[in-house]
Amino acid sequence: MSGSSDRSDTRATEPSPRRGGSRTAPTPSSHLHARDVYLEDIALDEAVHRFHTALAAAGALTPLPAEDVALTEALGRITAEPVWAKLSSPHYHAAAMDGAAVLASATVGATETAPRALRLGAEAVWVDTGDPVPPGMDAVVMIEHIHDRGDGAIEVLAAVAPWQHVRPLGEDIVATELVLPAGHRIRPVDL
Repeated sequence: MSGSSDRSDTRATEPSPRRGGSRTAPTPSSHLHARDVYLEDIALDEAVHRFHTALAAAGALTPLPAEDVALTEALGRITAEPVWAKLSSPHYHAAAMDGAAVLASATVGATETAPRALRLGAEAVWVDTGDPVPPGMDAVVMIEHIHDRGDGAIEVLAAVAPWQHVRPLGEDIVATELVLPAGHRIRPVDL
């Protein structure tokens, strides 16, 4: 037992090579003298001039030429000029619900107990969400408020207001709207 105790005492008194051992830490003044070789006091204007000169020598100040790239290759690129929307989105009045596109005034007074009958094709057109609303129609009756009679006509069980359940042209983006400014790094969300 006494032998093992002696060993631990020996270890405690020996300098540890991992902890720097018996080396002495440098004094603050020795650090300053060692770095004097690298430091030079120059004016800010001169430092900026040297910095720009080094950038120019490396070709880093010459702007890269603008180029058109495919959308699939645009991620991470920088826009050279502003990007403007060429089309509105949606570029038509779009159905916001599955159902039937109708003229809203044709549904006035429609209820479950007093439905309005509309002829398919002439007065009502089946649409899915995102479909264009046909010309001459200004609303969409939700599929839940329609009874298909099976004879080329539907019964509307609830009236709709003009433009109800219709996404107007340009609801998301209007043609000529700024999409991305010049100098913008293109991110996944931008695509």
